[in-house]
Amino acid sequence: MITAGDRAFVVPADLPGPSGGLTYNRRVLQTWRSQGLAVTEEPVSGAWPSPDEPARQELAHTLHRYRSVLVDGIIASAAPEEIAQAQAAGVEVSVLMHLPLPAETGLDAAQQRRVTARERRALEHAAQVVCTSEWARRDVAERYGALPLAVAAPGCDAAPLACGSAPPHILFLGSVSERKNPLLLLRALEPLQSLDWSLTIGGPRGADRRYAEAVASAAHQFADRISLPGPLAGKSLEQVWDRTDLLVLPSLAETYGMVVTEALARGIPAVVGAGTGAQEALTGARDPLRTDPTALPGAAVDPSDETAWTAVLEEWLGNEALRRHWRTNAVADRDRLRPWSETAKNLSTALRW
Repeated sequence: MITAGDRAFVVPADLPGPSGGLTYNRRVLQTWRSQGLAVTEEPVSGAWPSPDEPARQELAHTLHRYRSVLVDGIIASAAPEEIAQAQAAGVEVSVLMHLPLPAETGLDAAQQRRVTARERRALEHAAQVVCTSEWARRDVAERYGALPLAVAAPGCDAAPLACGSAPPHILFLGSVSERKNPLLLLRALEPLQSLDWSLTIGGPRGADRRYAEAVASAAHQFADRISLPGPLAGKSLEQVWDRTDLLVLPSLAETYGMVVTEALARGIPAVVGAGTGAQEALTGARDPLRTDPTALPGAAVDPSDETAWTAVLEEWLGNEALRRHWRTNAVADRDRLRPWSETAKNLSTALRW
């Protein structure tokens, strides 16, 4: 039997944030503690998923101190040898898959092949692979075939209803990166400058400096309509949430998009990338009796179709009845959102903890 001192959750110590993955890790650990489940948090330093040798050695040393270990996927997917060695030594190593590494944008063909092969080896050695959405589970299965897969989708904290703004305020909340796709959003909004709206692009700069600079340059063309405050947290984030009327998340790939349910918790509808995990987040809390597509608290739009995004945003901005309808649906869904207690329980059950 695995006891309290035998369990650990290995997380990245130096990953820049804020991010959905970091929030997930933090809230699960907090909830486990509140539920009386003792799990040691083990932050591992290094530039994951591109670690140097000292980072690998630190990970190997950490894994061998426990009997059962859950490892964040950004670490595990880059460390197949360390996972294999730990498993061979009798350590039960499971992987928490936030986002398959090959799903990240900006990789050339050779990098894609290397990352895919390395992640495949890591997951084949894992005792369990826990995905943070059904979308991720399907994606991992399609990429790597038969694996011991489980799902523990994110929870959401209750939040006060947002007041909104006049004119309407739109919020993009995420890293300023190619995968999150804010440049498409700005191009989609360019034809809509005759309408009244404002936009906040809040989040840390991604790894590609040139992409972030292109976003800043494009935003400056809108004069004072768009603000780029950088990462938002605490009181400053809550203030932005309170004046937001619509969340936009045009990601090219998204495991779940916790920011979507965070918006719904405040009665804020969202427009998200169709075919991504964010669509799962948008629809997951809907009452099963509301089967009509118009009953969604927003819309899912092809994240590569700039014209479609323009059309949806133009309709929302110009149609007060639609804005009220989406808001009503979001308010109706906010009490049906999954609590973190359910996420933590699903995860511990998958790990047999």
